[in-house]
Amino acid sequence: MDNPCGMTKANIFESTEINGTPIYFGSGVNPVNSPAQYFVAWGKGVLAGGLIHTYNSKSLEQGTEWFTDEDEAETNYTTMQSYILSCSSSNPK
Repeated sequence: MDNPCGMTKANIFESTEINGTPIYFGSGVNPVNSPAQYFVAWGKGVLAGGLIHTYNSKSLEQGTEWFTDEDEAETNYTTMQSYILSCSSSNPK
């Protein structure tokens, strides 16, 4: 199976779901000209068949951020969980 342009196979280390929003921390092979290999991704549909976008994209509903440092990515994963929890509790449905 070939990867579509701008996508790479996601290796998920940790995942959680907060109020219906999935959040992922993992690694993948980013483009040749980027040393980033760790990512934090969130939102429904952010992983398409085990593939993830190789570029940074951020919104409250969905996003992907790439990092060169694993510890920085893991810290961002924890921060994203807190952020989504605070947004969902301040905007009840």
